[in-house]
Amino acid sequence: MMFRNSGAAVLTIALAAAACGPGNETGEMPEDAQSDMPGMPGMGAMEGMEGMDVGQGGGMMGEMVTHMEMMAGMSGDSVMPMLQTHRQMVANMIAQMNREMAAMDMPGDTAWNATIDSLRADLTRMPELTADELSQLMPGHRARVMRLMDMHEKMMEGMES
Repeated sequence: MMFRNSGAAVLTIALAAAACGPGNETGEMPEDAQSDMPGMPGMGAMEGMEGMDVGQGGGMMGEMVTHMEMMAGMSGDSVMPMLQTHRQMVANMIAQMNREMAAMDMPGDTAWNATIDSLRADLTRMPELTADELSQLMPGHRARVMRLMDMHEKMMEGMES
C-alpha cells in the first residue's frame, strides 16, 4: 500500500488498531456493540468519536476528511482490510450529525435525507462487494460523504449567524 504522506500511514495504523481494540485480534466489532443505525449490527458509537466537535473543521470532521482523502487513491483490495473501520466512521458521523440536528430541532431537507439514505445503503452493501465492485462504488461513496459534510457545515454556519 502506498501513501502520499506519513500522516496517511499513521492514520491507517491508528484506524486498524481502533478496529481491533484490546483483546480483539479479528478486527470485528464486539457482538454487544449497540447500533445507532437500524439494520446495521455492530455500527454503534466508536470509542473516542462520541461527542467530538463536528462543526469546527476539526475533530471528527477533520479526521473524516483526512480518511476520505487517503482512501481516494486506494484500490478495492487496499480498502477491504479497513472496510469495517470505514463503515464505523461513516455511521458515527451520520449519528453525530443527526444528534446535532435533533438538538437544534432542525429537520433535514430532501437533499439531506436522500444523501443519508444513499450512504446507509452504501454501508449496508459494502461488506458483500468484491474488491472490483468496491473500487467502482468508492468514488460515488466518497462524493456522498463529502457532500453530507458540506451540507452539515453550511447548516451549522446558518445556525450560528
